[in-house]
Amino acid sequence: MSTKEIENIQNFLTIYKEDENRRHQIVNVELMLRKHPPTAVISFLDGLHKEYAKKLQKIIREDKTSSQLNKILGTKFRIKMAINCIKNAHKEGGQAA
Repeated sequence: MSTKEIENIQNFLTIYKEDENRRHQIVNVELMLRKHPPTAVISFLDGLHKEYAKKLQKIIREDKTSSQLNKILGTKFRIKMAINCIKNAHKEGGQAA
């Protein structure tokens, strides 16, 4: 996987908070991809996505007006996009994801 592809994936997993002038990484995917095969990283991200889905269900049951709802939805979306990017990079690279 190229450095550009990894940066693209990491961008999905990084939240920039302009009002606080800082950034938050949901996951350091560059480090994970260096130490683990892409299939293992995808599996981990799938599990994380499922955990956020459970949190989302809980928040919806408890308080549909909670600001946490937006945060969780955004994080789920970012994780799913990262998963899709890893899968696409490996399809194009000829490796199985």
